[in-house]
Amino acid sequence: MSPSAVKKKEAGGTRQKILTAALFIMKTKGYQGTTIRDICQKVGIAPSSFYSYFHSKSDLLRDIYAKPDQYFSSEFPALLEDRSFKEQLELFVKAYARLNIETGLDTMKVLFNPENVWFSKNRPMQKTLLKIFLSAMDQGQLPKGTDPLSLVKDLFIVLRGTCYDWCIYNGNYDLEEAMLKQMRCFFWGVLNE
Repeated sequence: MSPSAVKKKEAGGTRQKILTAALFIMKTKGYQGTTIRDICQKVGIAPSSFYSYFHSKSDLLRDIYAKPDQYFSSEFPALLEDRSFKEQLELFVKAYARLNIETGLDTMKVLFNPENVWFSKNRPMQKTLLKIFLSAMDQGQLPKGTDPLSLVKDLFIVLRGTCYDWCIYNGNYDLEEAMLKQMRCFFWGVLNE
């Protein structure tokens, strides 16, 4: 292995150690209670080294979102082809539920905090959901005058609220089924306004 390849591998290992330590500390101290100094002490690096890998504490969360963002922007849209609006919506909700389950209960508990700026960003999953709604509108499957951007925002409030409740109850119920149920209730209201 070349010297540059060794350095790159070591850098990736350090980055992962920082992320792992951060999540470990955040599980006990919470997001707000965790400091960069805490993380650096756990990993055994200087704070200046932390900033070689991450710009801020919230930047740590970007790594958690990278894989799902890639999935929803590249792989997931192909699954929607030739499906009805209802099927597309159910596939989306199931994929979102699985994403949260795979991320893990403890990590999800860390993510649900008011400083998580990633919740307010328009990411690939929101863009994919918007495409589903725009297609449904074009096919006349949503009421005229429906604001698709509001639907995206409102459905994410419902789905995240369900996930938050799942976290509160320590994952003691089927998140996918709960999200599907809440999505159906939400759309019953939208379609019957």
